[in-house]
Amino acid sequence: MNSSRHSELERLAIALGRGASMELYLTPKPGLVDLMDNGSHPDLSVPIMERSIGIVEDYLGELVASLIAGEPFLRQQAIAIRAEQRLYRELGTNTHKGYIFLSGMLLIAFYHADGSDEASVRVSLSSISEVFFHSAVDTDSNGARARRQFKAGGIIREATGGYPSLFDTALPVFRQTLAQSGCMTTASFAMMAQLMQTVDDTTTLHRGGPEGLMRVRRDGGELERIIADGGEFIPYLEELNREYKSRNLTIGGVADMLGIAFGWLTAGAEIAPVDAETPVQAVLAAG
Repeated sequence: MNSSRHSELERLAIALGRGASMELYLTPKPGLVDLMDNGSHPDLSVPIMERSIGIVEDYLGELVASLIAGEPFLRQQAIAIRAEQRLYRELGTNTHKGYIFLSGMLLIAFYHADGSDEASVRVSLSSISEVFFHSAVDTDSNGARARRQFKAGGIIREATGGYPSLFDTALPVFRQTLAQSGCMTTASFAMMAQLMQTVDDTTTLHRGGPEGLMRVRRDGGELERIIADGGEFIPYLEELNREYKSRNLTIGGVADMLGIAFGWLTAGAEIAPVDAETPVQAVLAAG
């Protein structure tokens, strides 16, 4: 990999950290931590999530250094495991465990891809994920239990499919809505609406079972309709948040993919360049 690709890899890593912050600050989100409240997560808060994102950013920086140094995949896997252990040790929660996997695999796939275009990265991602999951030992995490109990594809199907929720769903709807509305906020919630309808969210399954997942899909469809009709979608999201809290329902998988999408778009300068001087809240409010 030449110096230009190294720079692209570093830019993507920084952008993925920024994407996690953009997901956190997007408000309101049903059942998730945001600037309004903690959603269905009484053990979490914005400050805790910000500390968690700091751990993710350190992890992504270490991962880039390992890739550029040409270290083997097992080394990068060890870096990810250490990051997960740090989450538990310092915060007592798994917060961004799913995001660590999704962002890390995307970086690794980008490094090994034949090109920087989306098609090349997807081929690389699918190939690497197939090898990884073929040899991986199944865990006893909430996500793994939900996959087994409900026969859900979850993060495994997502990765081996080359992130269809990102490349086939989130990015196209964001680009289309932004072009039509000129509003970052509207495009961001349109992207979330589509992800609510398509992500095989094992965090939702773990808490609400198939009925909970069906509810999230219906709500995503209604949110999409309100946005398409030019309606007031913020009050609808606030009401959804109240209902999700009462049902202990959340959409962690949607949140992770939303952050990944923000990161990819940021790396490509489609929403804003990666610039520490630009507050994330200002980017989200653009338009």
